[in-house]
Amino acid sequence: MKFNLIAAAALMAASVSAQAAVITTSLDSIAGATVIGFESFDGFINETGTVNLGQGVSLSSDTNAELSPSERQLGTNGAWTFFLNGFAASGSNGVLDFSFDTLKSGVSAYVSHFGGESLLVEAFGLGGTLLESTTVSFAASSDGAYDEGTTIGFLRSSTDIASVRFTGVGAVVDNVAAVPEPTSLALLAVGLGVLGFAVRRRQA
Repeated sequence: MKFNLIAAAALMAASVSAQAAVITTSLDSIAGATVIGFESFDGFINETGTVNLGQGVSLSSDTNAELSPSERQLGTNGAWTFFLNGFAASGSNGVLDFSFDTLKSGVSAYVSHFGGESLLVEAFGLGGTLLESTTVSFAASSDGAYDEGTTIGFLRSSTDIASVRFTGVGAVVDNVAAVPEPTSLALLAVGLGVLGFAVRRRQA
């Protein structure tokens, strides 16, 4: 059974090497990945539009987006809290747009949104060309759940992703990870990830 699972993942990885894939496995453990976790911002309110997050990543958002808030209520999707050690929460228009100084081939993030709504995830190339898009409709285990979400992202055979945007009511994002070029490990992660839609609970 284990061999069959690995073989299936390898076949899936081979298939996505020639095309793009929506992934549900984080890329943050892949060698060379850039990972943004927001721990150092401690409730920073973005009022100027663009924030340098370090590691060649910047954030453009709607007014009053908050970095590393103590808590964000998400209705029937429960709440995200400080136990996540930092996350990005959108403002009134629900937009979080992450830009990279250098082009990437893959991006992933841990996300959620206000219960009963959905989250549009888009990847753009240079000049704002839309490369990929998908919609996430996440439902927590209960309205009293804490820090529940799902991992979503894209992996492409070309190194051409300049930015990734998350749009939705109550959009919250953590652990934004980006890889510079396709690797066998990243492709294997994709093969495993597309076997099912991964849902994680983070606890202190």
